[in-house]
Amino acid sequence: MSDITLNSAESMLLAILILWVGSKLLSHIKSFSKYHIPSPIIGGILMSLITMALHYSGTDISFDLPLKDTLMLMFFTSVGLSADLRLLKHGGSALISFLICAALFILFQDTLGIALSSLLNLDPLLGLMAGSITLSGGHGTGAAWATVYSEQLNIPGALEIAMACATFGLVAGGIFGGPLGTRLVERYQLTPSKTQSSSTIRTHTKDNIVSNASRILGYFIAIAVLITCAVVSSDIHQSAQSTNIHILTLVPNFVYAILLGMLVGHIPSVRTKLDTIRLEVDKSANLSLSLFLAMALMDLKLWNLFDLAIPLLIILVAQLILTIGFVYWVTFRIMGKSYDAAVLAAGHVGFGMGATPTAMMNLKAITGSYGPSPQAYFIVPLVGAFFIDIINLLVIQGYIAFLT
Repeated sequence: MSDITLNSAESMLLAILILWVGSKLLSHIKSFSKYHIPSPIIGGILMSLITMALHYSGTDISFDLPLKDTLMLMFFTSVGLSADLRLLKHGGSALISFLICAALFILFQDTLGIALSSLLNLDPLLGLMAGSITLSGGHGTGAAWATVYSEQLNIPGALEIAMACATFGLVAGGIFGGPLGTRLVERYQLTPSKTQSSSTIRTHTKDNIVSNASRILGYFIAIAVLITCAVVSSDIHQSAQSTNIHILTLVPNFVYAILLGMLVGHIPSVRTKLDTIRLEVDKSANLSLSLFLAMALMDLKLWNLFDLAIPLLIILVAQLILTIGFVYWVTFRIMGKSYDAAVLAAGHVGFGMGATPTAMMNLKAITGSYGPSPQAYFIVPLVGAFFIDIINLLVIQGYIAFLT
């Protein structure tokens, strides 16, 4: 067996190449764009297949990825920065009800995963990985928790399991969300409310002409804030680890990034400045996540996953059945069995199994055929892109503390 080692600069260049290849494949293969498969996932999985082929031919490749954790923390900092708790009151009872549905679903999702893992003679912690960590959490959360699983919980192949589960959920959420919403609309003969367009809260934006110089400065400020918070949150995490308090040793580093981002983002003067460069912050954060996922996936060792393929598939199919049943019988009814409820149900399948972009794709599929649902377009991204991450984090921490 021969070894090839890429240094940090070569590894970074390869990660950028993976993103480029993934974006090209995304634009040329309709099924990828149809189900909103992220370009770093496409390129990263392709690279992992190449490294697997090389492994079985007698060559292993190793990478030096010193910036991987920093990029991850930059993205999760942006999650905290984007939190505006004032929006809770604008969503009213519908937002609270949907948030309760999503939180309750996560409890069922993890309970099922843990139960099936035990029945299949797997570590119950893998049930969490095949539960809300990767399904409600997505690829980014799965990759982040994989580090905790491998380094602190001593579970091998955590990253491979996380990526496999998250990819399954992303595709399944896109395939089944739209048809479920369509069935609800047609079975109950639902139609959009005629007063929606005038009564729904709208987000007003100003069409400001921004100079290129101001835009570049905005990117510098955004990146500086994200990097600073990432470095500080990493230092806080290391300090917490050194306390030897058991519960703190199980808190992953990205939790501190989210909390620090929330704290910084709610400083009035900072919030005002961030609102003027929101686009730059979001694009910088998305690039950070894309590079992080590309780095995580290029280091994937798929051959470690083969022994768990069938048990994992059983758990994931069961999770899909649970998702469809829960959304159909619980979410739709709690939300009022209205047209908005049907659209929200389609969105819940999207981010309950996959990610917020999948949820928005499901919303578009329903509203494009039957009519608008401004309420769903307000609630789903707000819950799926931020609030559910906080709830998910608390639930995961509780289950891990109980199981360990």
